[in-house]
Amino acid sequence: MKTNIKKVLKLVTLLVTSIIIATASAQVYTYMYLRGSITVGTQKIVWIKEGQEVSGDTVQMSFNVEPGVTRTFNDTLYLKNKDTTDHTVNITVTDSVGPNFETCKVYVYENFTQSGSWNLVGTLDLKTLNDALTNKPLGSGGYYKFDFEIRATSTGSDNDFELMVIYE
Repeated sequence: MKTNIKKVLKLVTLLVTSIIIATASAQVYTYMYLRGSITVGTQKIVWIKEGQEVSGDTVQMSFNVEPGVTRTFNDTLYLKNKDTTDHTVNITVTDSVGPNFETCKVYVYENFTQSGSWNLVGTLDLKTLNDALTNKPLGSGGYYKFDFEIRATSTGSDNDFELMVIYE
């Protein structure tokens, strides 16, 4: 059997070239890693509607009123701090009702003891976009109560509103 020098040289050249390319490629790459862990827990601040805790971060309320009649809705919605630490809360009107309301307000009260009394934190006007209660403390185990006062001037279609609650 004859050895073909040309073929051997081509094979050796190909092998050396492959090793050089692999070495150069390996030197170009820098490796980075991300290691993480996920802790599954419960919500720290929760909505309580009509005595039931609401899962998730959004609660839907519906109010039935008549034109020219002031209606108040008390003890229907709460925000509870289930955490062991205090939180700072900001509540902002992010979508306001339209001009068909003479009065449309939310009164926010706080209670940090079970048998304690409710103290007014502030009032939000749902007719005023970006009306806000800012940097309000919500203590560990404490509650905010939301009472609503509504007086419609007519039956209009501009009756939706939205409050955004941010806590730290």
